Amino acid sequence: MSRQVQIGILGAARIAPLALIKPAKHNDEVVVVVVAAVAARDASRARAFAAAHRIARVHDNYDALIADPDLDAVYNPLPISLHGRWTRAALAAGKHVLCEKPFTANAAEAREIAELAAQSNRVVMEALHYPYHPLALSPAGAAR
Repeated sequence: MSRQVQIGILGAARIAPLALIKPAKHNDEVVVVVVAAVAARDASRARAFAAAHRIARVHDNYDALIADPDLDAVYNPLPISLHGRWTRAALAAGKHVLCEKPFTANAAEAREIAELAAQSNRVVMEALHYPYHPLALSPAGAAR
């Protein structure tokens, strides 16, 4: 039985289709990933992004996306200076977070986010794709 994971995107970033949307559509693993919502600083840009990528819901702002009770996780491709702020907010709302690199601005913030993730029993993962690419797999099929 597959489990569906619904993800919301913070911002209409150019990296989102390549890093999340397209891979989610072609995922044949046990977990079905659905990019279900988007929010952007400019609502019209969010609506256009949602239409272009067949994303069902558009939220008026980042807070509303994070508060969406149907979302399991948040993808954070915002500028680095905003990674910590919105990752903290997502964790506080009970969401898992996939954050573009670097996931924080400095080591102290990284320690803080790691502690918050552990306390909330949520995953915060930096969007490093190469460890999961077939070329990086060992002959036995396990990630290095």
